[in-house]
Amino acid sequence: MVHSRIEECKKKLGINKIAGLMMLHYFKWPWCLEELSSYVDDIFLLLHFSPDFRADWPRGADKVRAVQEIEMDSEWQVMEWRSNQPEFRERLIRMADDARPDIVLFPDEDESFPEPELFAEDLYRLIRSGKNQMAYKRCNFWDSMDTVRKDRWVYYGPHVKMYRWEQGLTYKPYLGYNRVTNYGKKTLTSRSVIRHYAYMERSERERRYNVLYRERQKRFSGLLSEPKLVKYVNARKAPRT
Repeated sequence: MVHSRIEECKKKLGINKIAGLMMLHYFKWPWCLEELSSYVDDIFLLLHFSPDFRADWPRGADKVRAVQEIEMDSEWQVMEWRSNQPEFRERLIRMADDARPDIVLFPDEDESFPEPELFAEDLYRLIRSGKNQMAYKRCNFWDSMDTVRKDRWVYYGPHVKMYRWEQGLTYKPYLGYNRVTNYGKKTLTSRSVIRHYAYMERSERERRYNVLYRERQKRFSGLLSEPKLVKYVNARKAPRT
């Protein structure tokens, strides 16, 4: 079921349906997909399979309505992933056409939205603002689910994770930061952060730095540095890193 705080907000705003879109490749953060089901009515997935990464468990997640697959022959560097973003995102947004939602949520597979009461404030603020898309800064969990990195070690511009849906939305030509092309570059920035787990485990940080980010190690040099950590309280108070 959709969380009660979000359901109350939907009723106040006249929202009938929220759809969740997600692309999965590494399949390492199952709780992110599980939590998404408490925020949306329908979920649509795009699964990237490769020789190293493959899983079927997302198909059985609550509220998954449709799944598409992409087979890859080898692992990509970060820039290869970025160059294919328009095509991947376009496939997913087309999957939502028949569902005809009022709102679309589009987190990455390693991200969770703010706590339901804070997310409800985001949703209310977006609709009342008259704007079409909301972008989030992020906090990076580090070493545990209770601690986050405080020092800002790499630039991260706010990415759109929530937007109004209407017929004919597209990601082509892609504007970056998950911005919907029809809506341009204007966004409303959330007062809360998206919760980001990709760097929580040291082994994953090392794999990314040595393999995925091999071509851009200078930019990501702070990934393996000794960080300043603080206790995580909630997505409103968490440091933006």
